[in-house]
Amino acid sequence: MKSWFTSLLNKGAAPAPIGVDFAAQRLNMLQSAPGPAGPVVRAAVSLPYPLERAQLLADPRRLKTFVREALAAAPFAGRRVVSVLAPSEVRILPLTVHVPDGHSEPQAVAKAVRDQLGAAATESVVDYYQVRSVDAAGPEKQVLAAVAASNKVLAYLETLRSAGLEPVALDIGPAAIARLLAAMQDDFEQSVLLINFGASKSYLTVIWGRRLMLDREIDFGEMQLVDRLSRALGLSLDVALALLREHGIGTPAGAQYGAGSGAAPDIGRTVREILYQEFAALAEELVRTQVYVASRTRGSAISRVYLNGSVARYRHIQERVEELVRLPVELLDPFKAFQGAPMSAPVGSDTHGIALAAGLALRGEAHG
Repeated sequence: MKSWFTSLLNKGAAPAPIGVDFAAQRLNMLQSAPGPAGPVVRAAVSLPYPLERAQLLADPRRLKTFVREALAAAPFAGRRVVSVLAPSEVRILPLTVHVPDGHSEPQAVAKAVRDQLGAAATESVVDYYQVRSVDAAGPEKQVLAAVAASNKVLAYLETLRSAGLEPVALDIGPAAIARLLAAMQDDFEQSVLLINFGASKSYLTVIWGRRLMLDREIDFGEMQLVDRLSRALGLSLDVALALLREHGIGTPAGAQYGAGSGAAPDIGRTVREILYQEFAALAEELVRTQVYVASRTRGSAISRVYLNGSVARYRHIQERVEELVRLPVELLDPFKAFQGAPMSAPVGSDTHGIALAAGLALRGEAHG
């Protein structure tokens, strides 16, 4: 009776906004709908662009056609969206903000941004996200401020409108990812880490309970691995990339092979040895992150690591990261943040890359 009454009430409600992520190579979209036990996935797509992202976004006619076809590929309702600027157009500033008596937190954040950016702050749009810490009740607040040039924000909003979409809000990427991770957790006293692998940079995001604790960029990416293989083996970048895709990042330590296993194990060991320095550097970053989390939580440790992005698709990456952190490691499945099976099958061959769109969809219309 309760679920029937809930569904009856929701019939008259406006559809939730669609989370829209114009990622580097694909358009990712996800829309949720209310369910008896929580939000369910109403529709989801992950589709490759018909041409380069920059060219597509600069061509309103082709963009509108592409978006219309993407919306038609799954049962999306409406055209209201929550989206996010490209990472290259947003600067994330970790700030310690002092809130004096008689001042509001937004005023203190605005002052801290002005102090750091100077005159550039007057031509920027600023939003922020409060970072969880054990001293949250004190006068000092830890925040992540997202700063983007005003003209970039206005241009992106116009791009969305020219594509036939109705933007409800622009979100902060790390906040959306934190929201997704929080929706996947059962124990809110634990902290979890997401390693989001990119082409040239990767990002470490930690949530503690339901709140973001840390988001930082590190010098580790898919193209670094490709370049290392290319130089070590005298291969072109394309051939090195194909080798990486075929054999992954190298066989796990202590892997045993029986007779007749052929040359593949030797290639796997060779790849692992060549990429050793890159993963040693990643290990150092992960140790720093674990130490930081322990210091901010008075001894609490990261309980689980999720992997997402380009390198997460390669063979043996899960085992390799487990060797580095000695923690449970799993590939991020954004659909675990929702209850039950999707109302329709996700469209596209790379729906595990839809994490940011899922976090945007979970935002709804409320801030944070």
